[in-house]
Amino acid sequence: MSISIRPQMTPMGPVHVRMTGVVRGDEKGPGIGIVNAPTTAEATAELHRVARVSGADRVVSVAADYRRAALAGGTASTQWRIEVQAWGTAMAPAKPEAAEQTPDEAQNQEADKTRDAEAAKKAQDAQSKAREAAKPEDSPTNAKAPEPAPSPQASAPAVRTEAPPPPPATSAPSAPSLDTASAPPPAPVATSER
Repeated sequence: MSISIRPQMTPMGPVHVRMTGVVRGDEKGPGIGIVNAPTTAEATAELHRVARVSGADRVVSVAADYRRAALAGGTASTQWRIEVQAWGTAMAPAKPEAAEQTPDEAQNQEADKTRDAEAAKKAQDAQSKAREAAKPEDSPTNAKAPEPAPSPQASAPAVRTEAPPPPPATSAPSAPSLDTASAPPPAPVATSER
C-alpha cells in the first residue's frame, strides 16, 4: 500500500502554443545563431508559462513539433519559415468536494453564512431607520410622533426672546399696497409717438 504525499491532480484541459518566424539562410537551411528563429525549448517554456497563468501547477504529456519550409530562394540566400508548436494537458490540484468535507467544516460554513445574513439584515434595518429619520415631518406619509411629557424644569416660567424683525430691503422697491382709498391717484404717463 502506497500513500501519496502530493495531493491528487486533476486535468484542467489542453494547452497549445505556436511560434513562428522567418529567417535567412542558404540552401541547406537557416543560418547558425539566428536570433529570431523559435526553438522547441522556447515553445515548451512558453507552454508551461501559459499553463501557470491559467492556474495550473504543471503540464503533462508535453509534445513539440518543429517545421521549416523554404519561402523564397535566391542566388545569395533563401528565406525560411520556421514554425514550432508545443502542446500538453494542464494539471491543477484536486479541490475537495462538498461530500468530502468534515462535519466541522460544514458547520463552520453554515455559521459563517448565518452571521453574514444577520449582519446584512442589521445593515438593512439601520439604512431604513436612517431614511425614516431623514424624511420631513410634514409629509402626509409620516405620522406625527407624540410629544414628550414636560420635565420638572419646564414648569418654571420661560422667558421668551423674539428675534428682531429683518431690516427692510433697500435695493428692491416695495410693492404697492392694495388700499386704494388712501393712495394718491397715479400720475399720468407721457407718451410720444414718432
